[in-house]
Amino acid sequence: MSVPANRTTHMGDPLAWAGALGVCALGVALLAWFARHCGVASPLFAFEFHFVGMACAVYMDKLLAPRLDGRRFEVSPGEVRVYRCLGALAFMRTLRAVGWEAALRVGNRFELKRATLRDYERATRQGENAHAILFVLTVVVAAATLASQTAAGPWLLGLGVVFHVYPVMMQRSQRARLQPLLARVDARQG
Repeated sequence: MSVPANRTTHMGDPLAWAGALGVCALGVALLAWFARHCGVASPLFAFEFHFVGMACAVYMDKLLAPRLDGRRFEVSPGEVRVYRCLGALAFMRTLRAVGWEAALRVGNRFELKRATLRDYERATRQGENAHAILFVLTVVVAAATLASQTAAGPWLLGLGVVFHVYPVMMQRSQRARLQPLLARVDARQG
C-alpha cells in the first residue's frame, strides 16, 4: 500500500470541528430550504441533497484533514475487474464526454508527474471517503423517508448510486493504476 502524502490532520482541533459543524449546519439549512420549496419527494430535492452533501464534504475535508491511511483504502486487482464489469469505466468515459472531468480539473492541477502523483493519490482517497460517507448517509435518509412513507427514498437511492457508488468505484480504479507508479517512484527515491 502506498502511504498518502504527509499531511497534518486537524481531527483533534476543536476549532476545526467547530468549523465542520458550521458547514454541516449550513448544509442542513440549505437542504431544509430545498425541502420546503421543492418538496422532499421531488427529484430536484434528491439531486440537491447529493450536491449539497458533496460541497459540505469538500469543506469538511479541508477543515479536518483526516489521515485516510486505513486498510479500507487498499485496492486489489480483482476488485477493479468487478468494477469494470459493473460499468465503472463506461461511467468514467461518460463523465469525460459531458465535460465533468474538465470542469473539475480547473480547480485541481495534477500534472501526473512524480511530484504530483502523491497528491493525486490522496485526492482519490478524499473522493472515495466523501462519496462513501455520503452514500451511507443517503441510505439512512432514504430508509427514514421510506419508513415515514415519503416518496423520496427511491430518488435518493437511485441518485445515490450514480453520484456516490460509481464515483467510489472510479476512485478505487484510479488508485489501483497509480499504485505501481508510486511503487516505482519509491524504489527510485529509496
